[in-house]
Amino acid sequence: MRPTTTPRAGFTLVEMLAVLLILSILMGILVTSMFSATQTGNEKMTEARITTIAAALGNYEGEHGDYPLSSLDDGLAGSGSELNQGIEALTRALMSGPGGGEDWLDDLLLNSDGDTSKGEQLFELVDMWDNPLAYFHRSDYGEKHTYLTVDQESGEEVETAVEARKHPKTGRWANRRSFQLISAGIDGVFGTSDDLANFDTNE
Repeated sequence: MRPTTTPRAGFTLVEMLAVLLILSILMGILVTSMFSATQTGNEKMTEARITTIAAALGNYEGEHGDYPLSSLDDGLAGSGSELNQGIEALTRALMSGPGGGEDWLDDLLLNSDGDTSKGEQLFELVDMWDNPLAYFHRSDYGEKHTYLTVDQESGEEVETAVEARKHPKTGRWANRRSFQLISAGIDGVFGTSDDLANFDTNE
């Protein structure tokens, strides 16, 4: 009489480890895909913010005859800090409209460097990574402005001397008759390939 075999119950340790490995790989792919989709969405929303601000500046120029300057008057200088001065000057100009500016401004405001003027915060308009946008009126093309951002890779705050950009072929300023708005992009560092702006940064 042939001996009966007992059916094997459950998984072996090797099989369980193989399943866990496959699940880990799939989870890694899923998380990476979700992160990539989120960052792509943040890029698109930052581009939309820049477009909205540029339209508001077009209205401002129509009413005042020029775009806001990208430097604060001595009387409006912050508490010993020149960080983010261009975007602070722009934000202050847009908020000086009737009723403190348009409602959409509120969702874009942050005071990343914590400075004040006469007891009031000097806000910046920020991108989707909560880093201030850099703003240059054409009269400040060629000047270096220092901006404080957070490097997304290291999590550290970084101070960067930012300049308006030139077209690499012609050597002329981008938007030479108006202004430049620039986001440090996904990495939070100005001057890298992922920067976003109100002009073609790949030209």
